[in-house]
Amino acid sequence: MAEINHEELFRIAAHFAGDFLMTYDHEGELQELAEQYGFETELVAMKNAHHAEMTEMLIGRNLDWARQTRTV
Repeated sequence: MAEINHEELFRIAAHFAGDFLMTYDHEGELQELAEQYGFETELVAMKNAHHAEMTEMLIGRNLDWARQTRTV
């Protein structure tokens, strides 16, 4: 598995012209990076390939759409 420089990825994403969506396992360090770069986060319930329940973190500039679908 490749090592990812998360700080560099978030720095690059901050310069994207449009919106974007990243997903990560919910970890404190990544939550802090998202806040540092002014990104929104939203937690969603997921199941992996083995049907184990887990929490995934969505990261983007505007996640209103994710919040709206959860209130329907």
